[in-house]
Amino acid sequence: MAAPRLTRRALNRATLARQGLLAPLQTDDIAAAVARVGSLQAQHPEWPPVALWTRSGDQAVAGLAEALAARGVVRGALMRVTVHIVAADDFWPIATLTQGLRRIQFRSIFKADPFDSPLGRRLTATHAAVRAALRDGPLRIRDMDAIMKAEAPDLADGPNRMHWRHLAASIPMVHVPFDGEGYGRSRYAIAEEWIGPRPSKLNEATARQHVLERYLAAFGPASLDDLMAYVGARGGVTVWREALGALGDRVEAFDGEDRRVLHDLADAPRPGDDAPAPPRLLARWDSLLLSHAAKARQRVIDDEHRSAVYTKNADVLPSFLVDGRVAGTWDRDGATVTLRPFGRLVAADRRALEEQAARLVRVLEPDAGDARVVVRR
Repeated sequence: MAAPRLTRRALNRATLARQGLLAPLQTDDIAAAVARVGSLQAQHPEWPPVALWTRSGDQAVAGLAEALAARGVVRGALMRVTVHIVAADDFWPIATLTQGLRRIQFRSIFKADPFDSPLGRRLTATHAAVRAALRDGPLRIRDMDAIMKAEAPDLADGPNRMHWRHLAASIPMVHVPFDGEGYGRSRYAIAEEWIGPRPSKLNEATARQHVLERYLAAFGPASLDDLMAYVGARGGVTVWREALGALGDRVEAFDGEDRRVLHDLADAPRPGDDAPAPPRLLARWDSLLLSHAAKARQRVIDDEHRSAVYTKNADVLPSFLVDGRVAGTWDRDGATVTLRPFGRLVAADRRALEEQAARLVRVLEPDAGDARVVVRR
């Protein structure tokens, strides 16, 4: 029997429904909301609150900060060795799969195994001093580098942050929230001391099943290529087929317009082509735009608009959706928000975006005065 076929528009609506971009997420539990949307891209800590705000409302901005402080959600380098915020319950399954990416990265840069080599063993010997120092509180990368270099003066001139890269490849770490936190100013703690140890029954097979199920719930329907692009290619497609098989009849297969086989949870929402999709502001590096294979993002963005959003320096600009598709970019300078549509905005869509932009300014900067929204082509 042939698999059911999904149009690109139906695929768009299904993914937006999971992401709280058709109707806002109905939960006061921030950890549950983050788990529902899978992850929040978080290189710059000021943008995840925007990503969650557009999916669940004004309470998300303060709520996310509270959840990070309460350790219900955590920020760390996970998928693709880029920084994400995830629910604490999802951290260890994801880290079980992505920690190996850091080891591959170390091996590629320094041409040595991070553990089974003279360099790896020498660097490993410096970790005890860092662990001891972290018991007194979170540390910056440069602080940990200095401790490790003092423990191994002969390696003090190691290139490309060799000491930190080895530590991060060896010990899962998390970013600890603090006042004044910003890009490049993170402080770190050992993950098992911040949120508790890795579950004893967790292994790579069970971790893959957990991550696959969470991914489809948040970003499906999707192909295994999409999943591997989200996590970071490692282990090959065979192990993910095994994880898919382990979920049994909890998953269904569909055919996409591009002839790819797409998988989805059987009970996940797929509202269909005619579901209304209101205009929405998206954050910088919004996960909606980064969680499928690069060549298969047509569910949300037209090929002709990619270069306006995905820049040559690997940035992903803040953008906005109209009828479920990326229709322009935006930026904010204090109380002024500038919308840059790719084409003409009809009056109703323009009003909706202006109202959202003004509300976002009030939430992020309540003392900034009246918001000013400018539309420029």
